[in-house]
Amino acid sequence: MNLYNKLKGLIGRALFRYEMVKNGDSVIIALSGGEDSLVLAYFLSDWRKKMRIECKLIGVHLDMGFPKNEREYHEGVKWLEEFCKSLEVDFYFLKTDCGIQAMEVYEKDITAPCFVCSWHRRKYLFRLCQEKGANKLTLGHHLDDAIVTFFMNMFYHGELSTILPVQEMFKGKLYIIRPLILVEKDLISRFVKKMGWNLLENPCPFSQETKRKEVERILNTCIYPLNPKIKRSIATAIFNPNFEYLPIRK
Repeated sequence: MNLYNKLKGLIGRALFRYEMVKNGDSVIIALSGGEDSLVLAYFLSDWRKKMRIECKLIGVHLDMGFPKNEREYHEGVKWLEEFCKSLEVDFYFLKTDCGIQAMEVYEKDITAPCFVCSWHRRKYLFRLCQEKGANKLTLGHHLDDAIVTFFMNMFYHGELSTILPVQEMFKGKLYIIRPLILVEKDLISRFVKKMGWNLLENPCPFSQETKRKEVERILNTCIYPLNPKIKRSIATAIFNPNFEYLPIRK
């Protein structure tokens, strides 16, 4: 089976299993310009066309406000806009101060910059959903993200939890959906390379210093090499909890 069919099958399975998109939905796609968001936009557009779903797709790119090469960045954003146009996806660009806020708390050593940046980014996206009348916000989290989040929450927060395929927000006024939840990162990277798409570089100066990266390194260097089946077993376990044998506090 080729890469396209593998991705189409896994994404379609998630969309159907969790009833992510329906007729009449207005869906905002968070477009960072990285691999995950490009694959997300491409296959949502493809799925809408093949399934004849009447829904609006809006690609939203936030300028996070981190220092960067402005010329290269704006060329990348222009490519992203043309990419959306080719998919019949509306495109919206918004400049934000998320990065500035993160840099300030880092310099003052107040709290983790990633938390602040993520919080402000979500706030902007939620506000745009309200302004655009969108009832779904789709994010590019994939299976590897679900696994890493599971271990992060266990290591640092003392709980068994991870990201959800569908997450209700604001008493059902908005739903966060994650159509890539069953897809491994390697499959995404290989498909993007095959398609030859341009990628926007992540300008965040903290992107390699996060707890998420730390957990990724532990998994990739200490856990996964033990057995080629371990990663798949972990993924299966996350989607198949046996509550009868978990000592849940009462």
